Amino acid sequence: MGIVDDFKKIKGNAEEKLVGQLSLVEKLLVEKGYSCTERFSYGTFNWFYHKDDEPVVLVTCYSTITWLTSFATMDKVVYDRWFADTNKKVAFTPRTDGKLKAIVSMNGTYVPLAHLAFDCIPAGYCVDHIFNDIRFNDSSAVRLATSEQNSRNRSCSKKVAGDDFDYDASRDFREKWWLVLCVTMFHELTWEQAKAYNMGGDVE
Repeated sequence: MGIVDDFKKIKGNAEEKLVGQLSLVEKLLVEKGYSCTERFSYGTFNWFYHKDDEPVVLVTCYSTITWLTSFATMDKVVYDRWFADTNKKVAFTPRTDGKLKAIVSMNGTYVPLAHLAFDCIPAGYCVDHIFNDIRFNDSSAVRLATSEQNSRNRSCSKKVAGDDFDYDASRDFREKWWLVLCVTMFHELTWEQAKAYNMGGDVE
């Protein structure tokens, strides 16, 4: 399939591949009619890609100071409520495991972007990233979970309970993260096709 082949052609080390893949993503989104809203402050650019009739928004982040390159997704309703008519930006901070978590300044504190997908997070629950990639924060990619359920949805987990919180390698999109966008924003693949390709199969 053409769009998948375009991503496969991008070579280099991890950082070079990410830059090339994000460049291709931005090009494809513009071709598909997404608008781009730019924000810049303190040496950091945010580009929000949004479309009125599409439920998912992508924000890319580039820093001219730290040379950080990253991205995150959010729901369009989250973008409309918190970002569209404000100067808010998405920032990234490292977690204890070294992964970059998307955060937003809210009332003098920083809130994980993933939390904005929910009206509230009940006591005893946390946000579970379904695709094992904390860069995806829209409602197709996050859900509420107990700490036990959240711990099972990890590649290192040995626990199995027979429900949807058990780790599933086919939906672990950390390496081929762009497959998620091929479903949610490009509408070039189904989830079944994306999972099959993620496991080494072909996309017809």
